[in-house]
Amino acid sequence: MEPFKSIFFFVLTLLLQCYIGVAFAAQTAEVQQKLADIAKYENKEEAIIRLDEMLLQKSLSAKHQMMILSHQGRTYYEMGNYEHAIEPTKSALKIAYHQNLIIEQAELNKLLGICYYFLGEYSSAVTYYQNAYDFYQGQVSQFSPTSEPFKQNAVKRANLLNNIALAYVLLGKSSFALQSYKKAEALYQQFGSENDKVDVRYNIATMLINLKRYDIAITMLKEIIPKLGQLGDNSGVAKAKADLGVAFKYSGQFELALQHTLVALNYFQSQNNNFETASQLHNIAEIYNLMKQPSKAKGFAEQGVKLSQEISHKKALAGSLQSLAKASFSLGDIPAAAQYLAQSNKVALSEDYKALTVSNMLLSSLINTGLQKFDLAIEQAQHYESKMHQEVNAKLNEQLAKFESEQLAQQVIRLEQNKKLQKLQMIKLEQQRGLILLAIILIFVIAFLIYRRRLENRLTNELESRVVQRTQALEFLTQELKQANQVKSQFLANMSHEIRTPLTSIVGQSEAIINGDINEAELSHEVNIIHGNSLHLLELINEILDLSKIEANKLDLELREYDLHKIINAIIDIFSEQANKKGLTFEVKHQLPSPFFVTIDGFRLKQILINLCSNAVKFTEKGHVIITISWRDQALTFSVQDTGIGMSKKQLSTIFELFTQADNSISRRFGGSGLGLYLSNQLALLMSGKIEVESIVGKGSTFVFSMPCQYKLSSNQKLGNIHEQEVIEKKYQGKIVLADDHDDNRRLIARILEGVGLEVLCATNGKQAVDLCIEHEPNLALLDIQMPEMDGIEAFRKLRSLHYKKPLFALTANAMSHEVNYFLALGFDGHLKKPIERKQFLRTIDTYYQPVLSVNNTKLEHDIEQVDFTDLKISFTKNLVEDKKKLLSLLESKENFQLERFAHRLAGAAQMFGYIELGQSAQELEKHLKMTHSEEKEEITLDLAECLLDELNLVVAE
Repeated sequence: MEPFKSIFFFVLTLLLQCYIGVAFAAQTAEVQQKLADIAKYENKEEAIIRLDEMLLQKSLSAKHQMMILSHQGRTYYEMGNYEHAIEPTKSALKIAYHQNLIIEQAELNKLLGICYYFLGEYSSAVTYYQNAYDFYQGQVSQFSPTSEPFKQNAVKRANLLNNIALAYVLLGKSSFALQSYKKAEALYQQFGSENDKVDVRYNIATMLINLKRYDIAITMLKEIIPKLGQLGDNSGVAKAKADLGVAFKYSGQFELALQHTLVALNYFQSQNNNFETASQLHNIAEIYNLMKQPSKAKGFAEQGVKLSQEISHKKALAGSLQSLAKASFSLGDIPAAAQYLAQSNKVALSEDYKALTVSNMLLSSLINTGLQKFDLAIEQAQHYESKMHQEVNAKLNEQLAKFESEQLAQQVIRLEQNKKLQKLQMIKLEQQRGLILLAIILIFVIAFLIYRRRLENRLTNELESRVVQRTQALEFLTQELKQANQVKSQFLANMSHEIRTPLTSIVGQSEAIINGDINEAELSHEVNIIHGNSLHLLELINEILDLSKIEANKLDLELREYDLHKIINAIIDIFSEQANKKGLTFEVKHQLPSPFFVTIDGFRLKQILINLCSNAVKFTEKGHVIITISWRDQALTFSVQDTGIGMSKKQLSTIFELFTQADNSISRRFGGSGLGLYLSNQLALLMSGKIEVESIVGKGSTFVFSMPCQYKLSSNQKLGNIHEQEVIEKKYQGKIVLADDHDDNRRLIARILEGVGLEVLCATNGKQAVDLCIEHEPNLALLDIQMPEMDGIEAFRKLRSLHYKKPLFALTANAMSHEVNYFLALGFDGHLKKPIERKQFLRTIDTYYQPVLSVNNTKLEHDIEQVDFTDLKISFTKNLVEDKKKLLSLLESKENFQLERFAHRLAGAAQMFGYIELGQSAQELEKHLKMTHSEEKEEITLDLAECLLDELNLVVAE
């Protein structure tokens, strides 16, 4: 029975494979037909849409996906949209590698090489061209030298060598280009068409231009242009005329150069060939510069810059910017010339255009001379001279390397010959050994066959078991990934709504104020709307940051003694009015003695209760919300009961998951990000507590939060108060020292302090602060941590060493908990963070100064809020221009320590004046610069500095 069973399974497997093969072939034919139909579309945008629709089909195999992606890449290429062509082509290439589709790999590598070439990324183009060439080179041995496939392979190799040489020419690697051209020309002479022969001759002529052999290049191009015309290659004629214009330009025949280049420009413009048009605009600008007609040069250069930026033609962009700098210099606009040259250098350095970078050095020397920066001018001239010497040495080294390469090739040939002799000897020895081993092998074969039969049965059973396990594991992983994707999508949707809602109000109200659409009488009301939405947005961001801290295990509890009744009263104050507006009854029930002191983190407890009560009020349309509080078994229990919409069992199972709500439509009906319950549950766990929930759909929900804590009837400690301490605002008298190195920052804080009546003694560094403290002995001194000459910590230590006993506060943007703990551990009497939180600031003032006049709390706070800081903000914005220059200078000199101090100083000031994004960018740069030095750090530093420059430009532009 066993043999029959094996035969049966073999036949069944064969039939199944046949069926799969037929189905795959049918699907392949269907995909090919659809692609053929799409290829006929004149509207390429419509073709792209159809290809996207095909990719959405779930039944596509990997090979079919590769076919569609490849077609999509070629369609983008035909549209001239080279950047968009790269992504689908790379995706197709990845599939081709995994599926081991060799021919497709070669074609896709070639297409990527072409796209990168047209984008001006020549190093990448060479890499992909070489990959394709290696494939075709590896195929040579598979064909007969006289067969048609061999000839086709030769032409493909020649085409790729031609493309590689073109890229090498633009990279300035002339010797590599010449080697590739020689190989390509040999193949074209034997197998190529007349068009191929003319094409390679044309490419050699362009290389001669790069080698500065202009006379020979001009002669060759004059011969090639008529031949290209006979072949009907109008585009080739235009390119050749453009190159002839370049040759005439460098040989000093400017009128002829302008004549041929303008012909090429007109042709490319008529064909909508933006890539070549951008190059010719740059060339014409250069010719006019050489003809000493800077006004015309500027016009063509500006067109070249605009078009190059639109199509991401980096080489043309860098060249056009250089031409624009030359024209501006000739016209006497030296600052503009310096700006354009800096932009040209930035693009050239990013794309490794060494020749342009070197020529920019000489122009930079002239510009610095015009700016009377003679030291920089001499330095740039010396750099230019050094680079020219390096180029000469590089050419000599190139020739030497070529000679050594030829010598090495001869040695390799000799080694190969010796290797062949040794191989023949080894073959003879192997034959002798083979005869001896053959007899031994035959003896073992029979035993092996018997053993193999038994082993196959055992391995088959094991394999079947592993397949089942692996299938189950993959199904489980797929489900997890699906759920994770759903969570991400829901989070993005909720966050988009939650963030955009207050931002829409903030932007709309701000624009209305700026445009003068708001009456002066309504201005305060509109500002309150902006302020309220800003606080809502800040609360949302704080929730996200709290989650990040919890997940990173960096959120610490601040355990202190609180009177629980004050927390309860705060909750009642917050939600009573909300509930009344909805017609709900909001009630708190408890039988706790008063006072009731517990050791807890009051802020986090209040945060949990606010989230639970907020949800209860939000999801209850009628009825009541009741909070029941009890103390039992050394634990507090808070029960929040509502008569709202309720939840099903399925909804309850996901209620505490991250970024989810019981129903996805809830975020649309009631609002909310889905963060609150997850954050509350995490905080409860952090406090060794838990949150439980019971709910009935349509009848309501009950959330029960319990947590262990210590309870006392009385306390000798200063109680933490969940409400901010109500400071009876006063006018004060006395002196205060304010040390801050940022002028605008210092003036802003000083104006707040003067607004409450204090005499402010300002210092720009720690040394001045020490002198002022010793001389005037103020009630309080505020010391910025990072200052020149002497920082805040050094000033603190100096004062304490002089037995100065008055209070000293750290004033800094470094407000992380570990940093605050460090300042306090040093002995500072307190800490105030930037930007200034005014209520906390005034509570600090009230602690250390005597009042001279009691006034209404609301009135004085309103007076302080009304202090006009407009002039300070304008001054700060104007000073950002100088800050931008200083940032560029520090980046150029690579003074990372000074750059870190600069970023810290700018971060604090930006936040003080309300430029949050600018402050965050500066903080990111400062944080990064505190890390260990490495090569990777330098790259990241440049990226973060560019982000900071972008933010500076945005603020200055406003």
